[in-house]
Amino acid sequence: MATYFGLWKTNTSLPPPPSPAEQIKQQEGFDALLRSQLKSGRIREVHAFLEGGAGYFVTGDVTEEQAFEELSIWAPFVSFELHQTIPFPKASEIALKVLRKRAGKA
Repeated sequence: MATYFGLWKTNTSLPPPPSPAEQIKQQEGFDALLRSQLKSGRIREVHAFLEGGAGYFVTGDVTEEQAFEELSIWAPFVSFELHQTIPFPKASEIALKVLRKRAGKA
């Protein structure tokens, strides 16, 4: 299992619902879906960029299939860029190990 960092962006080529009441209903549905994903722990945090329509998220500890499932739910309304991460202490250990090998001090 792994943690992923992702960027999200709304699909602006889709027309909004025709009435303000329908727009509210759609947004409330999106909010409920996101709250459910956050509660499950598969998505750990979500943030919006100040300019709107885009932001970033961090998953919980999930499999590739779980990440795919959680993001597929949002199609075609949102697109994603996803990156698997390595926690800081482990990433630093790996970087030092590589540098020591290059220096001949493995």
